[in-house]
Amino acid sequence: MASRLRVSLLQCVVRHYGIRRAPLQLAVVNGYQNNTTSRVFYRATVPETPLPSIDKRIGGRLLKQDLDRNNEASSQINPDKKEKKEVEETLKILKMKLERLGRLNVSDIERCVRSLKNHLEELTDDDCLKLLQFTLRMAEDDYRPCANVVSCVWMLCTNRSSASLTVEHFELYLRTSRLAESTCTSEDILSLLEKYHLEPSFETLELLILMMGDLGDLAGATSILTLMKQKNLPITETIFSALIMAHGVNKDCKGIESVYDAMRSVQITPTSITYEALVNAYGIAGQILQMKQVVAQMKQARVALTHSQLASLLLNLVKSSQAGVEFENMDYIVELMTECSNKLDLSRVVLQMIHCGHVREAVHLLPTFPLIRSNNHLYSNALVYIREMVYAHVEPCLLVEMCKELQHKEINLFALQVALEYTLREKREKLAWALLKAVKESGSPIRQHYFWPLFHMNAVASEPSKLIECVHEMLEMGESPSLETLKDHVIPGLTVNHPNLTMKMLNRAGLTVTVAATPLLIVLIKNNMYKQAFEFVKETKVPFSLRDLTATLARSWSTSPRAIITLLALLINKNKENSTKNEFAEEDWGGQFLLDLATSRTGLNDEQICPLFEELRKNNIGISENSADLLMTRSNRSIQQAIRNNISIILNPKMGQPPKEQEYNILPHPKSMSTEELDGHMVELQAKSLNVRGTLRKLLLQQATKNETENVLSLMEKAKEDGIKLSAGMMASILMAYVTNKNVEAAMNLYSTIQVEHPSFSLDSYKVIDLCTLLVENGRSQEAVAMLRRYLETENKKTVFTRQIRRNCRNLLMAAASTCNYELTKEIFDTLVSGGLMEPDNLVLGTLVKCRLNSGDLPAAVKEAEIIYKSYKSLPMRIEILIHLIHQSKCLNETVNTSTVSSTAVDLLEQMLNIIAQFLGSKQAKHDLLFACLEAKQPNDARKVLQSLGEELDRNLLNRQFDRYSKLEQDEVLLHFLTASRGNNTIDRHRVFSSLLNIYYVQSAGAKGMSLWTMMQEEDLSPSQTFLTTLASLLASNNMKIPFQIQ
Repeated sequence: MASRLRVSLLQCVVRHYGIRRAPLQLAVVNGYQNNTTSRVFYRATVPETPLPSIDKRIGGRLLKQDLDRNNEASSQINPDKKEKKEVEETLKILKMKLERLGRLNVSDIERCVRSLKNHLEELTDDDCLKLLQFTLRMAEDDYRPCANVVSCVWMLCTNRSSASLTVEHFELYLRTSRLAESTCTSEDILSLLEKYHLEPSFETLELLILMMGDLGDLAGATSILTLMKQKNLPITETIFSALIMAHGVNKDCKGIESVYDAMRSVQITPTSITYEALVNAYGIAGQILQMKQVVAQMKQARVALTHSQLASLLLNLVKSSQAGVEFENMDYIVELMTECSNKLDLSRVVLQMIHCGHVREAVHLLPTFPLIRSNNHLYSNALVYIREMVYAHVEPCLLVEMCKELQHKEINLFALQVALEYTLREKREKLAWALLKAVKESGSPIRQHYFWPLFHMNAVASEPSKLIECVHEMLEMGESPSLETLKDHVIPGLTVNHPNLTMKMLNRAGLTVTVAATPLLIVLIKNNMYKQAFEFVKETKVPFSLRDLTATLARSWSTSPRAIITLLALLINKNKENSTKNEFAEEDWGGQFLLDLATSRTGLNDEQICPLFEELRKNNIGISENSADLLMTRSNRSIQQAIRNNISIILNPKMGQPPKEQEYNILPHPKSMSTEELDGHMVELQAKSLNVRGTLRKLLLQQATKNETENVLSLMEKAKEDGIKLSAGMMASILMAYVTNKNVEAAMNLYSTIQVEHPSFSLDSYKVIDLCTLLVENGRSQEAVAMLRRYLETENKKTVFTRQIRRNCRNLLMAAASTCNYELTKEIFDTLVSGGLMEPDNLVLGTLVKCRLNSGDLPAAVKEAEIIYKSYKSLPMRIEILIHLIHQSKCLNETVNTSTVSSTAVDLLEQMLNIIAQFLGSKQAKHDLLFACLEAKQPNDARKVLQSLGEELDRNLLNRQFDRYSKLEQDEVLLHFLTASRGNNTIDRHRVFSSLLNIYYVQSAGAKGMSLWTMMQEEDLSPSQTFLTTLASLLASNNMKIPFQIQ
């Protein structure tokens, strides 16, 4: 290339300066002149005429102009060559793959078709012939449906303006179409033959009638037969077999027999071709007895079908739904295949069945494979068939069923896990969740990393709402995401610019603040969002896990040393507030931070020791002697000297060891063991004559949590046989596991057992209340009342902390209220109060009103509210009563003439407002009516109430209610308030818009957030910087354009 450029430069210079040149002389060098196959190097020689000196810039410009002209000329010479070359390269790739791999698949041909569509007119007839040959080879090798690909290839061949196809093209297409089961009509083929002025050969017509027979096109087959007779072409055995197949597909047994009789009448001796057509036709028609009779005739005539013919028969039976109720017809064909061949190979047939949607039949054949069960403990056993079930997009419930059957038949004990692996590779989220649940139900352990691809899919797609749904699904399965899962795979997929709102999103998924706070803080520190981190730590009430934070703080220390040390001090002080002083006085988190810092990637040097220790001292962070010793032993000599010189300013001898250095126990605690591990652990303890009560308790609780009642009973029986008497406390724990899982029968049986075996044992009151709640929910209310009374009468009276069981009592009363039986609810209420189990407050008194509302008796609800007010000086659920009254009045107005509307609803509304006014004042009554109108979706009425309030409007009460609506994500109520308060200058509408934006942020509703900004523009409201920042984060997380700039 360099020599070529030099010659071009010389030519440019010679032309520019008018120098007469001698012809270039090409001299062969390096002695290769006699070797024509080797690379030849040429030397260009020019006359020794001195050249004038020229400027380098001129020469470079001339060279560029010359190269541009050469490139333009080469592009203009025959522009079709490039496209023709691409066609040749595409076909060459197919040929190369066929030669190297020995096979082609559907994807190869699809890729080729996509490429050739752009160069349709450059395709020649020879190219089409090659493409059809490759397609035929693909149809012979691939087990997946390929009819669409074959049709696309044929369209490429026929849609060309310059097409001039031959009979060979048609024969290749017909062979391929028959293998691929592609549909076409005889009229289409014959019309195309006529279009290209081709005379159909005998082979073409034979292939065409065979194809019509496979499709069951009797009319098409008959027309071809007539054409063959007109052309005086011989009617061979193959033609008769095609007609037999056509009648079989149409389930016409008489037609089959008539064709067979006609064949014998013309003295054609049936061979395997005829017998194959007969067994296929009778099998497809559902005439299994006749099919077996034909097989018997074959044996008498000593005619045997080949293995491939029988495999085709088996596939046809399955496709025509003639496999048999118990797959007995399939078993019969397999027996025939075993008789005709010593080596039974059904793998291709099984794969074809899977991709045709006959998965049950395919799985039924797997046990017939030789040695299929010999390695069922291997993950890879029958892996290809499970993988293809996933690729074939089998319905989730069916795939789970088939995987369980493979496990039951002991073909692959890890079938569910194999299917899950390929499902995650294919990114099929719905199927993945179905398989995960099946793995969970089977008792196999669910690893955290099984969920990571699901989180990653939604994070990459920027769909935080779906990511939150994944977390919720995971929790619904009983699997809590670990710290690693949250900090590396969940929270990074969310927008964390506003940590408190992100925490609400995680709470919405079902995570507690305690679980989510630490990983969220880790993500903030990793992203160097220290301002948000400080605010989040200060506003969060739960303690953070310093054990998991020190390493992250150490890795981020070099980016902002002062902020990291300040944050560490804040975390230590915050955790001290939530624990006893003695406990935290012994935990050396400062020393642990230094040890993590020394082992981090950035590490420490001697120059950093003094300012680091000084910063620790300023923030009152000391280290223990143990940490100092460990730090010295893990540092080099120069750092050791720097530590010695400065250690005194942070050394605190009263502190204990660094917390992480005490963790040497690698054996799992029974609390973290699975059921199988607990079984093995208990056997080991029994063999060593050690106490097994703790392990047995944990094992019983696990089985009860899974509702494995039979396993619990067998464990209890075995414990009795081994002389282990279950304590009453252990049985009470199992009872609560049953109650939690709503297993009422098992819970009641165990409750009776406790009363019989431990009559003096006193159950905790909340356990009895929860059991009564379960009975009421299952329609056994009288048993619940009797049990509650019996418990209060017979159990020893002991001090009950009513506030601790307040929620349990309310759950029981709410279950009673849901029955709409006021007498039952009141009876339970009186029993709980008289028994000293609860105090009548707003929370539990509201259940009496709720019962009236559930039954639809609004006058009784208002009356109940008045009774409660007079008896307990309380007004629970007053806004709910107002909402129901407003709805009733609106319904009456819509269904009845306004002038004749009954005054009952209005009177009840006024009565309820008077009760509220007597108890809380008229101002509060108006505010309650305002909130009720908003929640009842009546913004026009709310506007009237708002106007009547005037200067009495309590903005603090409004803000508290806005915060409540925001927490409950009741965005419709806030939108109604915006409508009702439009034009009212006394309302802080910015606060309402901010509350709405917080709701949409938690819901990841970018479009709704954008609508708020539009509404503010229409009202000429200037959004605050906080509002714009939050909205920008929301839009960015939803991949939406941000239409404004943030200062």
